[in-house]
Amino acid sequence: MSTIDPALLNAYRSADYVVLDDPPIVFQIGTAHQGLALLLLSFGAESACFITACNPRSRLLSSDENLDRQMRLLALIESERLNYFVGRGESADGTWAEDSYLIFDLDLKTAMDWARQFEQNAWISVPVNGAPELVITEFRADI
Repeated sequence: MSTIDPALLNAYRSADYVVLDDPPIVFQIGTAHQGLALLLLSFGAESACFITACNPRSRLLSSDENLDRQMRLLALIESERLNYFVGRGESADGTWAEDSYLIFDLDLKTAMDWARQFEQNAWISVPVNGAPELVITEFRADI
């Protein structure tokens, strides 16, 4: 059972998620996107994860703090030699935006571990069909 505020969950589900490709790919949770499916296909990827390190547990941090966190996440991505695109999550009303990464072939266990490490309430799993799913981060009492 999720302890995330229902309004916040609704904000995640109604947000636009942007992959900064040329042209950009804009997608929403639960809606299959042919552009995402084609992007995965072009990289020979079976899945992708869309994740940020910004604003842990929706606690607003400064731009410098968020940049530092994003750089630490990028170091993890690059240490695993994973393909990725820079992205951004944006609220439908334009009141918030967070830099993110679309990471190809990151296994779900590692994605969950990274979400925990960066204290993210949720992240997005993108299967090969391009239909993004919101995944609630499972925090354990011993972490």
